[in-house]
Amino acid sequence: MRIGRLSVCAAVCYLASAVAHADQDRLHQLLENQVEQNNSVPLAVNILVQNFPNASEVILNEAYRTYPNAITTIISGVAQQQPALLAMAVDQALKLPGVDTSAVVKAAIHADPACSDVVVSSAVNDEPANFDKIISVALSTEPLAVDSIVQVTAAQHPDHVKELMSLVKKFVPDQLDEAMATVNAIFAKDKPETEQANTLKP
Repeated sequence: MRIGRLSVCAAVCYLASAVAHADQDRLHQLLENQVEQNNSVPLAVNILVQNFPNASEVILNEAYRTYPNAITTIISGVAQQQPALLAMAVDQALKLPGVDTSAVVKAAIHADPACSDVVVSSAVNDEPANFDKIISVALSTEPLAVDSIVQVTAAQHPDHVKELMSLVKKFVPDQLDEAMATVNAIFAKDKPETEQANTLKP
């Protein structure tokens, strides 16, 4: 496979040298070359990440910095082509100033609903103050992922369980009973069944 105008060997050496010497200019040039050749920022990022997996974090950082208006499409591309890197991609994006949390979460979940729990976990851990916003966007974007969203959120943020149930009731009321059963199962060892039901009721 060839990558743009550079052969694989040349590009590997080029990127490895850029990363090793923290040479942002050379990495920037390689990224722009790929965008020009493929006429797509997400595709260029995915090609580079696929060929240089050890430099994924650096590549994503440079892509976000160079193409801030393409952050959500970059994340969508990662979700579709490199799902194992999605949590890192979301985490890095949410650390940038001025990034729209809702847009990032929606783009990631819409691109790969199966990764909803990973996206929510990363987003809530990065921005706990935006819990309501993140869960609301997640539930409204992919209602079929309620169970996985509830599982990961309840397990990692037990202090927000009642708030979580209220959001489930608001956005997917038909799945509230199932969501409560899921949470009850998670905390079955900690509280008697009656106490659980009273505590979780939104």
